[in-house]
Amino acid sequence: MIATADRRKVLVVDDERGPRESLRFLLKDEYDVVVADNVDTGLEMLKHDHPDLVIMDIRMPGKTGIQGLREMRAADSLTSVVMLTGFGALETAQEALRLGANDYISKPFEMGEMLNLVSRFTLRSRMERKRVHMLKELQGMNSRLTEDLATKDRLATLGQSSAEFAHDLRNPLMIVMGYINLLDQQLEKAKDMMGSDFDQASDYLDVIEKNLRRCYELAQMWQQSGASDLGQFKPLPVSQLIDDIVMSVEPLVSAVDVEIEYQVDDAGVVVNGSRTQLVRAIHNIVSNAIDAVQRGHGNILLACRRKDSFVELRISDNGTGMSAEVLARFFEPYFTTKPKGKGTGLGTVIAKRIVEEHQGLIDVESTPGDGTVVSILLPIMA
Repeated sequence: MIATADRRKVLVVDDERGPRESLRFLLKDEYDVVVADNVDTGLEMLKHDHPDLVIMDIRMPGKTGIQGLREMRAADSLTSVVMLTGFGALETAQEALRLGANDYISKPFEMGEMLNLVSRFTLRSRMERKRVHMLKELQGMNSRLTEDLATKDRLATLGQSSAEFAHDLRNPLMIVMGYINLLDQQLEKAKDMMGSDFDQASDYLDVIEKNLRRCYELAQMWQQSGASDLGQFKPLPVSQLIDDIVMSVEPLVSAVDVEIEYQVDDAGVVVNGSRTQLVRAIHNIVSNAIDAVQRGHGNILLACRRKDSFVELRISDNGTGMSAEVLARFFEPYFTTKPKGKGTGLGTVIAKRIVEEHQGLIDVESTPGDGTVVSILLPIMA
């Protein structure tokens, strides 16, 4: 049985006790089911319980299902609504679709068909709510940043910090766009036959939501004039960093046909640090590695191991490597070998500063034609 906190909720509105109880019995093991015997009661339950799916009979005494559909859509445009229709009510069911119902099913229904329908449309509602919630978050973030820039104009006087702000914000937004593209592809495949594809699509939405949260954290940090968040350091399992990096680089490597491998010998170690800052640093190094390798033949390895009183994160690639002259300028602000518009020359600068703020060390080795290895050492908490 699914944990209560994760269970989806279904509202059944039908004046006949038989169909109501049949649906309650059919769905009770996997869903929270609430029932109403008329439209007005169902509407109140919709507003109070916020179900993921409403299954409503079309023909009921008093207010009909069609009237109820209009009122429910006015109260909640995101919850999926499926209409139950009896023999000879096909035209009415088609009218319900025009008025905003998501689907209809004939009575008596086949149990397998009903279970598949409930799974599809409860997931659809949750995905749609997430999409709307994330859109509001983006709009809110944009409004706050715009207002802050208009009233204080601080970033114009921060020089390099303003460029770093743009650089930092671009990375998670690129991740968001990558997962949106993956989501579009998944939904296209699922257009005619939804089902298990929705689970993966829902996972993509979770990743998008996490990276939007990262945008918020970065925006908040820079709205505080780029002040260090050393005071917010706390015990941080290295496994959490690895999980975040895996999540953030997956759409980047898949988009350019590059292989990335993870070798984690000891992810149980704990460092004292800022999760947001360290993800920034490691992501910047991995992004550089992705840019350095050949599409379709690139290989990147992120290895993690204990090394004395430190944990070492090594990011190695089989890319073009760097000459001694380029290597000497690896941590120089605004220096980049990337084409114009492709890089700012700040990623490695940000990474170095963050690692040093964590009392760590960062080193780079590179040979033209053989690739590059960046090593990050972070002190392990005693």
